[in-house]
Amino acid sequence: MSSPAIKNNTTCYHCGEDCNSEPLLHNDHSFCCFGCQTVFELLSENDLCEYYTFENNPGNQLSHFIKDKYLFLDNQEIVDHLLDFKSDQLAKITLNIPSIHCSSCIWLLENISRFDHGIIHSKINFSKKKLAIDFNPIETNLRNIADLLYQLSYEPEISLDQNKNSITDKSKTRNLKIGIAGFCFGNIMLLAFPDYLGIELDSEFIGYFTYISLGLSLPVLFYCSSEFFISAIAGIRKKLLNIDLPIAIGILALFSRSLYEILSQSGPGYLDSMAALVFFLLIGRWLQGKTYEGLTFDRNFKSYFPLAVQKIVGLTKESTLVSKLEINDLIEIRNEEIIPCDAILMSKKALIDYSFVSGESEVNEIQEGAKIYAGGRIKGSAVQMTVIKPVSQSYLTQLWNHTSFEDSTEQNSPLLIDKVSQYFTPIVLLIALIAGIYWFFTDSSKVLFVVSSVLIVACPCALALAAPFTLSSTMNTLGLHNMYLKGTHVIEKIWQVKRIVFDKTGTITTPSNEKIEWHGRALSKFEKELIYTLSSNSVHPLSQQVSNHLQENKTDRIVLQFKEFKGQGISGTIERCHIKMGSPDFVGLTDSNFTGSVIAININEENLGYFLIKNKYRDGLHTMLNSLKTNYSFTLLSGDNNHEANNLSKLFPKETPLIFDQSPEDKLNTIKSLETTESTMMIGDGLNDAGALKSCHVGVSVAEHRSSFTPASDIIILGDQLIQLPKFLTLIHQSRKIIVTGFIVSFLYNIIGLSLAVAGFITPVIAAILMPISSISVVALSTLGVKYLSHRLKLKA
Repeated sequence: MSSPAIKNNTTCYHCGEDCNSEPLLHNDHSFCCFGCQTVFELLSENDLCEYYTFENNPGNQLSHFIKDKYLFLDNQEIVDHLLDFKSDQLAKITLNIPSIHCSSCIWLLENISRFDHGIIHSKINFSKKKLAIDFNPIETNLRNIADLLYQLSYEPEISLDQNKNSITDKSKTRNLKIGIAGFCFGNIMLLAFPDYLGIELDSEFIGYFTYISLGLSLPVLFYCSSEFFISAIAGIRKKLLNIDLPIAIGILALFSRSLYEILSQSGPGYLDSMAALVFFLLIGRWLQGKTYEGLTFDRNFKSYFPLAVQKIVGLTKESTLVSKLEINDLIEIRNEEIIPCDAILMSKKALIDYSFVSGESEVNEIQEGAKIYAGGRIKGSAVQMTVIKPVSQSYLTQLWNHTSFEDSTEQNSPLLIDKVSQYFTPIVLLIALIAGIYWFFTDSSKVLFVVSSVLIVACPCALALAAPFTLSSTMNTLGLHNMYLKGTHVIEKIWQVKRIVFDKTGTITTPSNEKIEWHGRALSKFEKELIYTLSSNSVHPLSQQVSNHLQENKTDRIVLQFKEFKGQGISGTIERCHIKMGSPDFVGLTDSNFTGSVIAININEENLGYFLIKNKYRDGLHTMLNSLKTNYSFTLLSGDNNHEANNLSKLFPKETPLIFDQSPEDKLNTIKSLETTESTMMIGDGLNDAGALKSCHVGVSVAEHRSSFTPASDIIILGDQLIQLPKFLTLIHQSRKIIVTGFIVSFLYNIIGLSLAVAGFITPVIAAILMPISSISVVALSTLGVKYLSHRLKLKA
């Protein structure tokens, strides 16, 4: 049991706050309130006290617990609106947790399943203060999870409009602070004009002006500059010296010296300098924020994915980008395609694989009228559905980055700027101390200005922003030219690539203008309709070419028992006729004298013949390979026979291994073998080579405006942009030089700025102007440098 005790200067074991005169004692620890004690007891009961080993006093204070705060989550309709995904045994939600602040928070929230065994998995995005939770709706519910987080002092912000955020409120607050600081600064300057101009006034007026200036400086100190002090104090509590600490010291030093001079009547102080300092610092941060927003640092999701689906308008189907879909649109999703948005199933039934969402491969049978969630992959026959929710490109990107499909090398961690500050800030404080001591003995009147200038002009921001902004700008530029990267870390992986492995069909070949010939007995109209219907249910490039070839035989017949066999072919039943089409071995065709890609046809156990497809390679392929061969070696992997060996040997360098008759497993094993000696980039269509794409160092999926890409890929590139690969890779490698240049610029800025400040040539106000300019200049260098390179390379969208 806890008991009150009197103990002076005691801090709370959980949150670090002062316990005042009556701390609560429990298990030899002091707590400031019952809220902190309750959280400790929860952690102790669940054997999670390791939480306290990462940081000292890592918790948040919970002084006022409101019972039934999340009572509204008992309403299932509200819960369904909030969830990202829901099935019988899995539900997913992303919550905003503003109180996340350190490594202990990350550890605790990613181990929250030990409190509630219904929680399957939890993952923190530290920079965005978001917690993604997967849970079993049979064993727990959202109300229990929200209450648990609340009890642990990690109160989730839940809004019925999950897209709404606090950016607007923060902008209003900052704009208000800028306005107040500007008003006070202007009036303090106005009252100080007699001093500036040397006008002699009556001492009574001077006293009035001085105290009015002091009054105007108070809102600047206590409100406008509060974010600097709050951030600095929070950092000190967590034993972190962040960049706001020297700024706060500089502001406080100017105000303290001014207050001393005014009260002792020894001078007017430096209130105008302090107000100007805060005003320009706030303007600088506002400019930085606007710059970051303009660069769309996270990604412009609206132009991010090259996904398209078949939209049904009347009796016709048209390929439509998912970003153009609207509520109530009727769409058709084929085998292996991704469902891009929440919808209602209009077909009688559908088989859906939600492994893209959950990471577990399990096919669910959905009946007509049921709700279907975005991210599922259709298995079997094509199905029709009605859109009920706009496409969320950010959600699709989140699925693409699902932990089940990546080898996560990136750990959630505090901001890079704070990491740099751990070493940078103590050095700046030391320099300020040494400079202050020097000027104290040389010219004591300059001590305050020199120390304040040193504290303010030094800035690790530019150093910390050089790499992420260059990489982000490079990724966005590539996206504008239809090469889409999973994340900026892919750029760093590409720097290490030495060998490029190409798939053939659908990668270096193009589906347009290929010659298709029929070899076999004459087909009846009914047989052509059967072949068209089956082939149109598949997104494989060869199947699509056959369906396009038989476009005149379009029907609305339904395929039953549709199956697709990777690297072999497809089968299904239509109008009681069993059809197989694919490779000769799959169908049972014995003729082996082929001069192109072959799609053999078998209906009701009768081999009717085959379609011979003469490959057409992408225009500019030979030029592309010649441009790449100086920096990379090549390998070709193909599931086809070697009938194209002569043509391919003319396109690729002589020493290139050309490997044919490769099953998906063969491709995977070949990639694994190559990866033991050098880093490889695999370029394929993402259909029969998903395993190979995942196993290589960098996987590139070539898309032809389909929604059948694989989550195993690191990059999606539109087929008509593949020939620009040498330019894309050049831009990626040149981005490293831009980063180095950014580092040099930021180092020079700090060295020159600190030197001038120590020498007494810079005032605190000038330092406040220079600090944000340094960050913006590095950001501008990164973005303009990437834009210049893309212009010089003449990239084409």
